[in-house]
Amino acid sequence: MTFDITRLQTRYEELRLERSGFTEVYREIARLFAPGRYRDDTASDYHLRPYPIDSKLVNSTGVLSLRAMAAGLHGGMTSPVRPWFRLVLQGNPTEVPEGLNAWLDLTTQVMQAVLHQSNFYSAVHGLYADLGAFGTGLLVETADEDGIHFHLCNPGEFVIDINSNNEVDTFYRRIHMTARQIVDKFDNKNVPDFIKGQCEHTRNVTARYDVIHAVFPRNEFKTLGRIASTDKPYASVYFLLGSSSSSTGELTGLGGKPSVLEEGGYDMFPAFAPRWDISNSDRYGISPAMQILPDCKMLQAMTTTLRKLQHKAADPPLVVDQSLRATGVRLTPGGLSYFDSTRTGVTPVAPIHQPDAQTLQYSMQAIQEVQEIINDGMYVELFRTFLDDERHNVTATEISARQSEKLVLLGPVLERLHKELLQPVIQRTFALMREWGALPSPPNNVDIINVDVTFESVLAQAQRASLSANIEQGVVFVGNLAQMAPEALDLLNADSTVRAYLDRVAAPASMLREQGEVEMIRQRRAEQQAQQQQMAVGNQALAEAGVLADAAKTMGETKLGQGSVLDNLLGGMQ
Repeated sequence: MTFDITRLQTRYEELRLERSGFTEVYREIARLFAPGRYRDDTASDYHLRPYPIDSKLVNSTGVLSLRAMAAGLHGGMTSPVRPWFRLVLQGNPTEVPEGLNAWLDLTTQVMQAVLHQSNFYSAVHGLYADLGAFGTGLLVETADEDGIHFHLCNPGEFVIDINSNNEVDTFYRRIHMTARQIVDKFDNKNVPDFIKGQCEHTRNVTARYDVIHAVFPRNEFKTLGRIASTDKPYASVYFLLGSSSSSTGELTGLGGKPSVLEEGGYDMFPAFAPRWDISNSDRYGISPAMQILPDCKMLQAMTTTLRKLQHKAADPPLVVDQSLRATGVRLTPGGLSYFDSTRTGVTPVAPIHQPDAQTLQYSMQAIQEVQEIINDGMYVELFRTFLDDERHNVTATEISARQSEKLVLLGPVLERLHKELLQPVIQRTFALMREWGALPSPPNNVDIINVDVTFESVLAQAQRASLSANIEQGVVFVGNLAQMAPEALDLLNADSTVRAYLDRVAAPASMLREQGEVEMIRQRRAEQQAQQQQMAVGNQALAEAGVLADAAKTMGETKLGQGSVLDNLLGGMQ
């Protein structure tokens, strides 16, 4: 099927126009928080520019706070040194086929190993930085015979669109590729002749062109051509951007028009576009860096003033006696300056203005207050709770107790990241591994197509710590009450309590026995108890019979007429 490529480019330009309101904010954010991350998609020669660090940046608090946030989210949500997710069955059924929990745990371990072998952890760390700075990120996941690959797109080089459920289902990303890269990546028959000609000349092999990668629901353009029933739900189109000049002045398309390089598709949406915070149906998110941008800009001005004061204190402006004009003044260490000593009462050299210590102290204190505002806005103290802690066994319960208020503020963000980033990543990775035959064989030939995810990272456990504490308090209360009123235990469902508690603490599913095995154990225990009870009853009957036999024997061996108990009994009867 062939798409209307002109319509695709028009849609791309429309989405760029809708994103244009963020352009100036993105540039300010990049200057103060993330130098080098923002890419202006209107510039094709950005690779020839120097490293984009503004020389006017005099205070790096914004850069350091964003770095701490990215590292904190990375270590708190997707730490590469500890398990942070666990596979469970969809719907969390009460009856699980035998051996399936062990298979889920094994599959979790295999997926963790695959993610370690890929570039997931380095890419997601950069994605967290993009979220903290720009509010929106884009991460694309692909797979081939070499494994799983993740591609982090630079802010400013992509646009997104959402469906009626406010879910991102469309993206266009702009890629600056050389002629050599285009010929190497795409089929030779789809590459325009003028790009092939560039590769034949060594001097033009590095000429760059704008390539657009568009991924969108295929039914969005169903009126543009025939759609076969076997086409995949999401279309993928690479095309040369038309009506645009490269760094060499050549038009990027045939005659200035866009041209298709490759068409394909995906069964699942291959990208993840999490947003830090959104309002209603906004496409792009709002970041914490945007909310403290005025403070960070003010900090730059305050730091500039402080540096001037410190410079004046260390090297103040001087007033020099007129008599020294001819000889000059040597202010270097050990320098000698000569003047007429007969002119008493005249100071040859004196500072005109030198800031006092109180002014410097006030300026430094004011800067520290602004820095604290920026750090609070970027949740630096929350993440330092477990980044700066030298202990390796810090628990989620301790983090929750020490930073409960800030966790409440960060809770909606974590839930959104779970929904828009981490859960889709695990589900798509599971589907790709299933497609490429990289999953362990399920028990009893059960075909598992989809799974749910339970997160057991430090931050996820810290959020659930209050729920597990409620269960513990409830069990302790019932146990104490049962000492006075044993019937209180009748209200407690032990099975549900154990399952709920283990779920809250993200315990491995293999810890729980299968329901059939539990019923078998309980039936065996009931039979053993019944057998023991029957044996106890039989032993008691035998004991009673032995007592009666001994009594009868004693009575039979007792002689009459000697004043025994038997004589008295017989006498009474007579």
